[in-house]
Amino acid sequence: MVFLDEPIPGKVQTRLSATIGDEEAARRYRALVEVLLRQLQGLEKCRIRFCYAPDDADDAIRFWLLPLMNASRGETDNVYLAPTALGEKYRQEIDFRPQGQGDLGERMQRAFAEGFVDGYEHIAIIGPDCPDCGARWINAGFSRMTKETCHGMIGANTENGHYLLGLKSPHPQLFKNIPWGENSAYERTITTAENMNLYLEQLPPLSSIHTETDWDNLLKTPLGAAVKKALGEELYDPDGIRL
Repeated sequence: MVFLDEPIPGKVQTRLSATIGDEEAARRYRALVEVLLRQLQGLEKCRIRFCYAPDDADDAIRFWLLPLMNASRGETDNVYLAPTALGEKYRQEIDFRPQGQGDLGERMQRAFAEGFVDGYEHIAIIGPDCPDCGARWINAGFSRMTKETCHGMIGANTENGHYLLGLKSPHPQLFKNIPWGENSAYERTITTAENMNLYLEQLPPLSSIHTETDWDNLLKTPLGAAVKKALGEELYDPDGIRL
């Protein structure tokens, strides 16, 4: 499940907006999502569900994302199919759900509950502000969750929150009294899980993107070229020749 917002200026990447303006921050948010979609192309035996906000953004979200994924309507109602990095025989299933009302914990708990009612065995929620969280880590985490002793997985971001939370059964109490958006959310989630006798496999920490410094660092990573391409910027080789 990918939790994302309609890319309305002033509503996304709000910390970045304070320094570069609402329009540019929204443009960069769209680029982050585009890069993340490419990162997810190697998912194995997994449906992508986009959980969007606000709740009335369904048409706008589909109009934005489906062309980026080259997706077409599937045989099942409200399910779409997109090409993947796994070959022509495998198509990625995609569907959409509104996040609904409440704080982040309430919305995540509801998304997990709905997913398990739909019959999914392992569910992970991620956001678009950590483009390094792609198929590589999600596939690895899901494989660890097959162990009986493992109840889920979690990955810390650079701000001590989490870029991913995965479960294989509903645990509503895990989402209670967590300071979402604060730099103690990760530790509090781990502590809550331990108090519930839940073992969460901890994935490697990854960088989240919220400030100009974060962006500068991102552009220096192997994903930098993909980010620039998503932004529509020109690319040059080491000799200064435009690619």
